[in-house]
This record gives sequence, structure tokens and C-alpha cells, in this order.
Amino acid sequence: MKQHGWLSVPLLVAMLAGCASQPADDAADRPKVDQATADQLYAGEPEIVHSTQYPVTSAADGIQRGDEAYRNGKVDLAVYLYVQSLTFDASQAEPFLKIGAIHEQKGNRELAEKAYRMALEREPDNAGTCERLGLLYIQSGRNGDAASMFERAVAIAPNRWRSYNGLGILADRRGDFPAAISYYDQALSIEPTAALVMNNRGYSRYLAGDLPGAESDLKAAIRLGASGGVWTNLGKVQAAQGRYAEALESLLKEKDLPHAYNVLGEAAMERGDFEAAQRYFEQAISESPRYFEEAQKNLGLAKEKLLAAPGNGVTKVVLADTPVYADGAAVGLVEKGDVVEVLRTQQTSSLIRFRNRNGAEHTGWLPSASLGERSQGAP
Repeated sequence: MKQHGWLSVPLLVAMLAGCASQPADDAADRPKVDQATADQLYAGEPEIVHSTQYPVTSAADGIQRGDEAYRNGKVDLAVYLYVQSLTFDASQAEPFLKIGAIHEQKGNRELAEKAYRMALEREPDNAGTCERLGLLYIQSGRNGDAASMFERAVAIAPNRWRSYNGLGILADRRGDFPAAISYYDQALSIEPTAALVMNNRGYSRYLAGDLPGAESDLKAAIRLGASGGVWTNLGKVQAAQGRYAEALESLLKEKDLPHAYNVLGEAAMERGDFEAAQRYFEQAISESPRYFEEAQKNLGLAKEKLLAAPGNGVTKVVLADTPVYADGAAVGLVEKGDVVEVLRTQQTSSLIRFRNRNGAEHTGWLPSASLGERSQGAP
């Protein structure tokens, strides 16, 4: 799975702290929300904990004290106070943005989306709110809604590099890697030190087959301080070039040994290097303290691919009666004079396809020295 970069929690905190707390005008004609609607935006400690000790007297009071509570690390109280301010004045986007940012920070995606949508209703041209909604939609798989929000954000403010990054991720998801790379280029032209974008562009280049470009981007992302999968991405790129030892070193920065071997096996499978794939899957299983289901399945697939791989077109004759082995067990006996198909030769052993005396087809390994060239007139 592709390792994408998202907007980090510290940036969310900065966004929330950066909202200016302007005292709201509590004139009677300002739109408000009823208590039931306000309660739908709250999630945290029971509201009774706050309502008796911290009654809100006005919209300005709720926002000011909410900011103070947030600065003191009392995020549930902060959300409660912001929500209560809406019962006095719900005309401004600011309290909804603050509520959404805290819910997003806490992982309450549904409530964050709701708060941001309500903020956008009050301030339709806020590019930052469009971007935040787009990032939430993209994480929940709502690709169309995410694209609309990102496109709206960059139409309002063309410097929204995170929106271009989001559009790149969406292009990757639909397999349009050239478009994805173009979006990442635009993001990096705005913010050249965006490590997460450099990581994403590197992986897109890998998927597009540009392995040198991918490696260059991923190493640059590491120098810029990227995290969250960049070493794994680099390991995949190195393994795709057959540089398994370097790839293992990179993968071990983020994965344990069994899972690193499994990734190497998958990369070897992609290259058509089925022997290496089988070896790495076996090592993954051997190194795992528990049953490694994924590696077991991959090993079975690698064996199937290995057996199904076309041979070198050579048939050879058996020079002496020889047992044939597969997975450490004898699967049959070929006799002197039998003609077999050589599927693959590895060091001193050959993988052959043969039929036993009952006509059943088998594959297995025997010493290459037990095989000889067929004579010109041999059947």
C-alpha cells in the first residue's frame, strides 16, 4: 500500500490557535442554534460536568474562555464552551472552525466534518476550510467530495500546496500517475521543503516505472525529515531494482525482520524473480514468532509462479535412476532413459516436469548431474 503523507496534528493545533478570538456582537438579531443542535457538535466528558461550573453568558464569553481552556489542555471544556457560544451567536465561522479542529485532533472525524461544513456555510470563500474538508473526505474514501473541496480551495487561493498534494493522492488512487506527479510538482513549487509531498511524488514515480527518479525523491524526502512510510517506500524501489541487501537495510528502519522479508518477497515477485521471492517468504515465515498468514499465502503463490514459469525449452534424458524431491519429500522416481522437461536450473539442481508410471504429472528437483543431452534421434 502506498504510504501517503497527511496534515499533521501540530498543524491542526497551529490552525486552531491561529484563529483570532474576536468578541462577537451579541445583538438579538444574530442567528443562533438551539441547545439540541449545539449538543450534536459536542463529544467528551458529560456536559453536566461543565454546565454547572462554567455557565456561558455570551458568545464572546464562550469563545474567550474556550480559547483559554484549549491553551490549558482542557480540550473537552474548550469544545463545550465554543458550542455554548453558538446558542448566543451562530453567524460566524470561527467557533465552528475551532470545534472542527479539536474534533479532528481527537479523531472525531464525523463531528469535525459537520463543524467544517457549518463553517463553510457561513464563509464559503474560506480556502482553508475547503482544504480541511477535503483532507477529511480523502481519508474516509469520499474521493469525489475530496476533489471538489481541493479544487475549490486552489480556485480561491492558488497557494494551497496541501490541496495540490491531496489532488495528487486522488490521481494516484485512480492510477493516473502522470497527473499525480504534476500535482505534486505544483505543490513543491509552492512549498519546496514539503517532505510528505516529496515522499508521495517519489512513490508515484515508482508506480510509473521511473525508479531512478523515485529513489532520488525518496532520499530527498528523508533528508527533509519525512516519516510515516518513506523508508518502506525506498526499500520497495531498491528491491524493484534487484538491490535486495540495500532494500532490506531501508525496510528495517520501519519494519521488523519478518515483515521486511515479506516485502522483499513481494518485490521479487513483481520482478519475476520467483526463486528469490520463495527464499524471502520462507525467511519471513522462519523469522516470525507467530503464524505469518500473509507470508504463507505469498509463499504458495511464489511456488505456483515458479512451477508455472516457462522452461528454457530444453528436454533432457535421465542418466541414472534418480528420486525427485519437492518441499523436502520425494515425489517420484525418474528412471534411466526417461525424457524430462527442464523448467529451471539453480546452482547444481534442476527443476523438472515428468510423468510417473501411472501417467500423473509431477514437478520436483533433482541433481543436474543426473541429466544429459538427448541424442539427435532420441524420441
